[in-house]
Amino acid sequence: MNWRAIPYDYKMLKGDPMLILSLMVPFILWALMQFLFPFLDAMVLDRWTVDISPYYRQAGTFFLMLIPMMMGMVYGFIMLDERDGGIITAISVTPTGKSGYLKLRMGIPMFLSFIFIILYQLLLGLTGTLGILQVIVISLLISSQSLILLLVLGAFADNKVMGMAISKGFGILIMGPLLDFALPSPYNWIGAYSPLFWASRSLLAETHITFWLHASITFLFHLFLIWILFRKFTARSD
Repeated sequence: MNWRAIPYDYKMLKGDPMLILSLMVPFILWALMQFLFPFLDAMVLDRWTVDISPYYRQAGTFFLMLIPMMMGMVYGFIMLDERDGGIITAISVTPTGKSGYLKLRMGIPMFLSFIFIILYQLLLGLTGTLGILQVIVISLLISSQSLILLLVLGAFADNKVMGMAISKGFGILIMGPLLDFALPSPYNWIGAYSPLFWASRSLLAETHITFWLHASITFLFHLFLIWILFRKFTARSD
């Protein structure tokens, strides 16, 4: 990861309130789960005598999936700014090339996503029966989701306006785990089109075998998407 890029990224973020707010999303999601969920639980139980506390981990897992999406969006927009400024064009004729530039750009959002996801799980008690190795593995896998959005923006968006439209459309992936939670079997398998479907199933797995099965599918799914999008980005002209 290119640590020297962080002060430069901060200068770019400082001028865009939307991106700064996006970086605050992990803290906002933590606050919602920490304070709002218990309030809603008590209110629903009092008014309708329905206990929603068993769905705490599902709700927390759903919010967790938003963290890498926000990090990928933030750094995807930074990359679009750099494209508009001709930085990517300039780097592409150096020995580093677009491929090397993109590898450097991919490190920071994944690192931030990983740290936020680990803290989010531990502070909210979402790990369940997972061991430390499993928590690290699933956190890395979910963090790699940030690379998918980053690469989608880099490969298909020509500017920040188009990038915003693509980012909104990207929300369809978050429907995967929602369908898994909301629909009865076998209809919940409709959500299997999304890599987040498999990532959430890994996090909520009740057995080691189920965890590693779903984690392996998540890894292969993400690896395939990242490989395709990486090639698309490096192949497109600026």
